[in-house]
Amino acid sequence: MRQITPTSQPLYIQLADKLREGILSKQWQPGDLLPSEPQLCREHNVSRGTVTRAIEILLREGLAHRRQGDGTYVSRPALHRQPGILSSFSKTVREQGRVPSHKIIGLTRLTRAQAQQYGCGAGALKMSRLRLVDGTPWALHQCVVPDAVAARLPALQPAGADLLHAPDFSLYQAMEDAGLIVEQAEEVLRARTATAEEAKLLRVAPRAAVMMIHRTGFDAAGRILELMESTYVGDSYSYETRLTRHRGRAAVVTPHQFNKPKRK
Repeated sequence: MRQITPTSQPLYIQLADKLREGILSKQWQPGDLLPSEPQLCREHNVSRGTVTRAIEILLREGLAHRRQGDGTYVSRPALHRQPGILSSFSKTVREQGRVPSHKIIGLTRLTRAQAQQYGCGAGALKMSRLRLVDGTPWALHQCVVPDAVAARLPALQPAGADLLHAPDFSLYQAMEDAGLIVEQAEEVLRARTATAEEAKLLRVAPRAAVMMIHRTGFDAAGRILELMESTYVGDSYSYETRLTRHRGRAAVVTPHQFNKPKRK
């Protein structure tokens, strides 16, 4: 970073500009701990109040976040989900001008009994992946695909390793190419703390906050095409929805009443 030089701008704005420059130029990566306030005071010969105000600018801009008693960290720019829109991770990332990729962590054939624990009525394939955005670990996806679906996807066959391990592989795209369209889905979101293994893979502090998303995807006939459990770093994901307050005799509608598929 360039040093602070005398200008008409307040010192805290100059310092915020330099810290922002360091973040955007990848001097610090998402998840990195920024220099402490005392360290910034010494390095730039400014007061503690100047450093505090500079950091507050980064917090407001979403470029950094504080962990109580631990320090200030570089944030992961959040992926934004529009309400009611069903889209793949890869497509969401690309639409926001970024580059998705993945790494296969595990690929396991589940027996009927094992698959039933996930809500699948027959045998299935369980695929575990680390999802990345611009090369930075972003989420962990565990996807259970029924055998009848997996059998139609070349990437999930023994000879399809090259397709599956390609950085730009998209499961939804592979399904669409095979004529299998996820038309509807049910999702449940909740927050918890990361396990030790999740924290290691996602490069976050132990017991960091994560967002859990459980999703079941259906085709137009109500058949299950996928069951997904996604784990996102807490500051890497934002979700938008619209709430209305019904007045008078209007019915109260629960989320599961919207477009709920008919199971056969």
